[in-house]
Amino acid sequence: MSFRVQIFVLVMLVAATAIGATAWLTLNLTSRQVATALAEQNRHRAEIVAEIQDYGFRRGAWPGVNRLVSELSEQTHLHIQLQTENGLVLADSDTEANRTSGPVQGTAYRIQPVPEPEIEPVAEPFPVAKVIPADLFGPPPGENPAVRALRQAAQYRAGLVLVRCLHDTLGDPAALGQDHAPYVTAAQLTRSPTCLKKATGKVLGDRDWFAGYWQYYVRCSAVKGTPCIWSAFADTVSTSAAVPLQLYLGGRTKVEISDLGRPAVAGAAGLLVVALAGTAVIAQRISRPVRRLTDAARLVAEGRSDVRVPTGGGSELARLTRSFNAMAVAVERSEDRQRRLVADVAHEIRTPLSNLLGYLEGLSDGVVEPSREVFASLHEEALLQRRILDDLQVLADAEAGDLSYARTLIDLSDLATTSATAHRAVAAEAGVTLTVEAPSPVWVEGDQDRLRQVLGNLLTNAIRYTDRDGQVLVSAHLRGAEAMLTVRDNGVGIASGDVPRVFDRFWRADPARQRATGGSGLGLTIAHRIVTDHGGRIEVASLRHMGTAFTVQLTAAEPPPEP
Repeated sequence: MSFRVQIFVLVMLVAATAIGATAWLTLNLTSRQVATALAEQNRHRAEIVAEIQDYGFRRGAWPGVNRLVSELSEQTHLHIQLQTENGLVLADSDTEANRTSGPVQGTAYRIQPVPEPEIEPVAEPFPVAKVIPADLFGPPPGENPAVRALRQAAQYRAGLVLVRCLHDTLGDPAALGQDHAPYVTAAQLTRSPTCLKKATGKVLGDRDWFAGYWQYYVRCSAVKGTPCIWSAFADTVSTSAAVPLQLYLGGRTKVEISDLGRPAVAGAAGLLVVALAGTAVIAQRISRPVRRLTDAARLVAEGRSDVRVPTGGGSELARLTRSFNAMAVAVERSEDRQRRLVADVAHEIRTPLSNLLGYLEGLSDGVVEPSREVFASLHEEALLQRRILDDLQVLADAEAGDLSYARTLIDLSDLATTSATAHRAVAAEAGVTLTVEAPSPVWVEGDQDRLRQVLGNLLTNAIRYTDRDGQVLVSAHLRGAEAMLTVRDNGVGIASGDVPRVFDRFWRADPARQRATGGSGLGLTIAHRIVTDHGGRIEVASLRHMGTAFTVQLTAAEPPPEP
């Protein structure tokens, strides 16, 4: 299991434990609260509905009902919320107590704060007379149900006007004194003649109201009887009464620490144990391989590049260990290459130096006669050493990124023609036919001298390893967005096992033959580096005794504008 997965599993385990404990505590507390809230609702629901309905009935409006809601909540320990029929919250006991409003039951209880008429059902017809009474709060004119209902509706309207006037002028409570007709007490009727006159005058003067609703009552009595009169009465007083409300009840949202108790302590202890155990296990699994890596890194720093760390598994630490081992292998190989390079350089320089020393000792001892041929041979050996040193310097600069390039637009076709012309004399002396196939310009961006150096090296090798009467072909052409430069010969070729090594330092397909002709063994290595620095690649394809083809691929450039 990877380290990332271990951390993920530990976190998920702790999270799952925490979620489970929290869910259990929440369900436990919620179920207890729900049971308590339901019991309290059953006990106090009728009382709450009656209190709020009486408040709206006596006042004809709801201002100040929030205080009543707060008082009822404190008495019953319930969450009380009042909403209008369109969902607007009018009062909330939690909000009034500066608490976050908690949940309430989905069932609403309707509060309709209107009085009910005090009438007796009568079956016989009744005359349409004395609809508007002379004295609104006097004795009833008769037992006709419609007349009594309309009179009581007018008394309710006038009573609301009276108590509001008493409240505004004398500071009395703005509430009706009775919950039945005439809805005001004798004390309220005699409290202020001015307010009484204002109330009765406003209602009795509204003859259109009397006439309109009287027709309503007449139709109800003639068609449907007393139940319709009750409905008409409710419609009549609803224009003055408070709007209906929806009552929602719920439990208190306050949770005490003591409600958690032992389960919370046990859950916290369990989480702590799981976290500590998981952390200890992961810490142990991490520290051991890290300690091994630290010791191995110290040994590599001291020169022990053969040190390896045991690996196993697919975790991130295992991959880090494998990466460290790969780095150690790369360091060891690099040191081996450096040792082989030093050995190769020493070997390459030792041969011409041995020849020089041999001739010089022979000349000094008189064994060798001084002649033009002897001095020419000594000069050739000195030039070979110089070429080796120059090539080593170029290669070192290229690998260090210090080899400078002067990039310009170059026509590979012209470069192929020029280089072939420069090597045609050498090819003729070796009996090799050198031809060029470059029918059209092939433009690239690069350093002309360095690319000529690459092509010159390829031509030199092709001529050197092609027998007399052989052929060397240089071609330049476009292939899509690639510029292709190819040097192909029908010479001795390269063995298939040696093809991957052709760009290695000092590698030779025929060491004796190349040394005899003065090669340094670094030309293809330098060519490969130059092409790579130009963003291209060089490939080789060869068959033994059939020939070799080197192909340089570069990114083609736009041709220069016509002069």
